Formats: sequence, C-alpha cells, structure tokens
Amino acid sequence: MDDECLAENTVCTRCGSVYSAGRWYLKDQAPKMEAGIPAQEAVCPACRKQKDKVPGGVLTLSGAFIPRHKDDILNLIRRESDRAQGVNPLERIMSLEHGPEEITVTTTNEKLAQRIGRAVHKAYSGTIEYHFGQDNKLARVNWRRDE
Repeated sequence: MDDECLAENTVCTRCGSVYSAGRWYLKDQAPKMEAGIPAQEAVCPACRKQKDKVPGGVLTLSGAFIPRHKDDILNLIRRESDRAQGVNPLERIMSLEHGPEEITVTTTNEKLAQRIGRAVHKAYSGTIEYHFGQDNKLARVNWRRDE
C-alpha cells in the first residue's frame, strides 16, 4: 500500500509508528489524533522492507582497523541510527553483522547507509566509496581502513 492511499491516523501494526499529515512519526512524536477519526491499521514501509528482506542500503566496513575499534564503531553506528530514526522512523537498521575484519549493515533506505558511512569516515578517516543502483533506491557504501 502506497503512503498516498493511507488515511490519517494510520498505525503500523508491527512497530506502532503513526501516519499523519502525509508522513510517518514515531508513536511518541506523532501529532495528537483528531477526535472522531478512527485509527486505521497498516504495515509501514520500513516494516514491509524488513519483513520482505529488501534493503535500501548496504554499508560494508572492512580492514585491519576494525578489530581494534569494533566496539567504538558499533556504538557510532547505533547512535547514528537512533538519531536518524528520531527524525524519520522509516530509517532503520535491518541487520548488523560483524566478523573479524568486517561489519555489514543493511538499512531500510539508502540515506541511512550513506549517513552512517559518512559518520564512520569522519570519525576514523579511511577510504569510502558510494555506489548506487540504476533507480537510486539501493545504495552500497564501502568504507575501508587497514592501519
């Protein structure tokens, strides 16, 4: 279901986000529901992407730098995700996997992968590359630091 078809005060049955005034809000940030307008139920776009396992962004962090700084990098990833979700509840981490010298983050949209990649690059330097699908709806961000 497209957002254009949603009624005011639609509530996501999975995460509780609320659709109002043409956008999705976290339930505690949503405008007050107007009296007399019954709440509708639907699944928000981010929950649909998570359920269908269709990411909007893939961020890969790699290199010998990762093992020595893994906890700090993971904390930075979570902080950036929390900040983004505070502004737009549809920007979420779908999965976060890490091995000895690699961390892979899949996100519900391309902007969050780019945001986290920029934050890691700003904090730790290294090299960063951005690749976009033809429709610009899938971003692949690769960051690497070996030293």
